[in-house]
Amino acid sequence: MSKHLPYFLGCPAWSNREWIGKVFRTGTDTNNLLREYSRVFNTVEANTLFYALPPMATVERWMAESADGFRFAPKFPKAISHERRLSGADEENKAFFKVLEALSHGDKLGVSFLQLPPSFNINNLDTLREYLKSLPGDFPYAIEPRHISFYDGADNERRLDDLLENQGIDKVVFDTRPLWSSEPDEKERKARERKPQMPVRQIALGKHPIIRFVGKNKVEKNEIFIKEWASVINKWILEGKKPYLFGHAGDDAFAPFVARRLHLQLKRINPLLPELPEFESDRIKPEKEIEQLDLF
Repeated sequence: MSKHLPYFLGCPAWSNREWIGKVFRTGTDTNNLLREYSRVFNTVEANTLFYALPPMATVERWMAESADGFRFAPKFPKAISHERRLSGADEENKAFFKVLEALSHGDKLGVSFLQLPPSFNINNLDTLREYLKSLPGDFPYAIEPRHISFYDGADNERRLDDLLENQGIDKVVFDTRPLWSSEPDEKERKARERKPQMPVRQIALGKHPIIRFVGKNKVEKNEIFIKEWASVINKWILEGKKPYLFGHAGDDAFAPFVARRLHLQLKRINPLLPELPEFESDRIKPEKEIEQLDLF
């Protein structure tokens, strides 16, 4: 799958044990979760790097355990983005780029995304500009703004977009609309506390637009948003771009099903797309999700 899918599809992590017997094959050893994950998906948000950089031996193991064509999408460490706020982080930068270099040499590096702190606003644009200029040019990057000043639909937003586009850097779209679209269950309510509502711009500034789609736990409730995104994503694919799509949910036990729902809708409008590998639950309820799609 990973060699032929014309875009990257994945989840926030690979190590969710709740996926065993549902997404992963029954009896999957917990030491083989990455192998099993990369059998189904071809990318993952490497969010663990945000909190701490792994030893190089761990990075080597990740590359060995993941399938050919698989890509990690590392998140910049919070020591760089949130603590140093992109200034005076030379040592932290060197350590992070060493990880990126190893993944790149192993042909396992995807887009690295820099999530800006919630208080990092348009007045800090010069700081962002200088930091982006310092980045090694060998790797692909994306920026995730988290302050409303970057979404004014006017001069501020154009200044950011022009900066990114001129440097071939993509902008992350963080779409939490589904999560807020109806009355939440308990886990969705907690997820709302962690995940902000950001304006959604269906924009591609570079070769690898990134969508982080936060769906409802009952995946059928995400359908109106999935249909909206599918036409946009398919247009990007036809233009020769290779997007990254990450399915989240209020409870990430359901994230793989949100991600697959995106693919199923894409395949409905682009039948030449390959099938995703089977989830373990397909053996119990074959084609259930595809049948449900016909209801909408």
